Amino acid sequence: MSNSPSTESKYHLKSVHAEIDLFDRRLAHLQKYDVFETEAARTAAERKLNLKRDPLVVTAKRLAAEGVEYKESELPRSFRPEGVPAPVEAKPELTPEPAATPFIPTENRTARRQGSPYAGTSLDWEKSVQHYMQNKAAKA
Repeated sequence: MSNSPSTESKYHLKSVHAEIDLFDRRLAHLQKYDVFETEAARTAAERKLNLKRDPLVVTAKRLAAEGVEYKESELPRSFRPEGVPAPVEAKPELTPEPAATPFIPTENRTARRQGSPYAGTSLDWEKSVQHYMQNKAAKA
């Protein structure tokens, strides 16, 4: 993979941003909810997550500096200014479709039916249905 901006790098940067955001959430959870026996254990766990996160941050910043395209909405929380929510991409408004008129058949269904392309072959099911209906009427 070359280091030049390309379509592949664009998607690579998107996945790197997603991974950084995952580590941000894991760190926030660790700091807020996880219980540790000592403060040293908490610090060690934070350091371990940061060691995995830091190379991703370097990669993301390098790709962005090289001019790889990205959407503001895909940036990790830690890359946004504090207190600024993620921008929401505007979706095109859907216009309601006009109410469809109900289908009213104007002719009998059997009158429209064309002959089966399987007539006279082993796949001709219409003959067996006719035979069944005749036998059913005879038994009644």
